Order: sequence, then structure tokens, then C-alpha cells
Amino acid sequence: MNLRDVAADLYGVAPAEFVSARAAAASGADRELRADIKALRKPTASAAAVNALTRRDPALIDRLLALGDRMRDAFAARDRDAIREVTRQRQRLLQTALRDLDASPSVAREVEETLQAAVIDPAAAAAVRSGMLVRALESTGVESVDVSEAVAVPLDESELAARSLPAVDAVPRRADSHSAKSEPGPGESGEPGEPGESASDRRERQRAIRAAERALERARSEADALDDELDEEVDRRADLEAERADLDRRLQRTEAELSESKAAERQLRKRIPELQRAVRDAERALDEARGD
Repeated sequence: MNLRDVAADLYGVAPAEFVSARAAAASGADRELRADIKALRKPTASAAAVNALTRRDPALIDRLLALGDRMRDAFAARDRDAIREVTRQRQRLLQTALRDLDASPSVAREVEETLQAAVIDPAAAAAVRSGMLVRALESTGVESVDVSEAVAVPLDESELAARSLPAVDAVPRRADSHSAKSEPGPGESGEPGEPGESASDRRERQRAIRAAERALERARSEADALDDELDEEVDRRADLEAERADLDRRLQRTEAELSESKAAERQLRKRIPELQRAVRDAERALDEARGD
């Protein structure tokens, strides 16, 4: 048993069980390995979600990461149509990956950013495929993603050098008039740069676009959360209205019974003087019979 084998198992457990699982793994190891196991960091919620997705649906992850090679080929060929098609496929696969994610909006956002980075950057792809992430990843689209502190056990050269196999047909390179036009890099939006725009200005514009896209996703997530909260409140109001209607019916029945009780009480009170006279008459008759 080595550290990589232990980590491969350990980062597959639920986050709530990580600490106890780590302690159990360390207790059965020799002294040197025990120290290394205890040093393994607990993954963040988003990293744990990506690790779980990698194990639960490896085919989906392979299809998503395969788009990285296709995207780089499309950008190298400066094929605008291919870039747009791969971008659309990437968004569809990301939506599929996030569809059943039971997480807060902030965690879901970090999961999406991690998967986006894995599509763009080969090192990030290797980190995701390892299933041993300890934190989320983010790509600027300009610089390589530093995964040295993002994976529990350092990736070896073969993992970093590996490229994903295409899950669908490779994107054909085109030699038409589009090929002569300048295209942004794989980490950018897929739209050509503005005329006369410098490389630094283009990078800054792309950063602004990505920031706006993230802000849009956050707004959409918050809107979805608000819709869910509204639905819950509507259901709660309906329950309360039904309870109020039931209480109204019970109140009406109680008021009717109360009216009947008051009427019965009045009738009984009217009989009291008559019964009191009957008692007095009976007492006098008894006295007379006794000769008192």
C-alpha cells in the first residue's frame, strides 16, 4: 500500500466521513506512511463534488475533457464554426454535469469553474481525472493552471502529459476565408478580437467577459434560489390557508354548540324556581305528616 493508493480511496468517501476515514487509514500504516496520510488535506465542498462526479460518471468526464483537444485543434485551425460548435457542446455537457449536483449556488459555481478549467488546460484536466482534488480550479485562459497545490498527491509526468482521446469525430480544419481571420485562444469566448486591439487589451476584455459571465451565472443561480424559496413560501401559505379554513369550520361548529349550550342553560335556570317551590312544598308536607 502506498500513499497514492490510499488517497485514491480516501478522496472517494463522502466529505463528512473524510476525517474518520483518514484516521482509519493512518492507523493501519507504517510510521512514515502514517505521517503522509495524516497530512492529506480534506477537500473543499466543490473539490469533493468534482471527485464524486469523476467516479460516478467517468464517461461524462471523458467526453467533457475530450473537448479540450478538439477546442485546441479548432483554435489552431482558426475555424470559427468549429469553435462555436465545440463551445456549444461544452456548455451542454457542463449543464449535464451540474444538473444533479446537490450543492449551494457558490459550490456549483466553483464546480463549473473547475470543469471549465479542465477543458481549457491539460494540467487541470489531469487533476480532475485523478479524482483527488482538494480545492477548486480556475483558468484565466491566458496562463497555465497551477495544480501543484490542488491535488492531494502530486501528478506524475505521464498524467500531466496525457491527452484525452476524442469521444466524437475530430473537428475538421478549414482552409476557407475564415482561416485567415484572427481568433482568440481556447480560454477565450470564441469571438475574434476587435480591429487594432492589442494582445493585452484582448486579454483584459476576455477577463471582463468571463467576469460578466460569472456574474450572470451568479444572478441566475440567485434567481433560481429565489424561485425555489418563493415556491416553498407559496406552499406554506396554502397549507396555512387550509389550516385556517379548517379552524374557521371548527369555530363555526363551536359557536353553534355554544349557542345551544347557552339556550339549554337558560331553560334549566328557568326551572330552578319551580323546583325550589316543589322542594319547599315537599318539606312542608313532610313536616305535617310527622306532626311537627
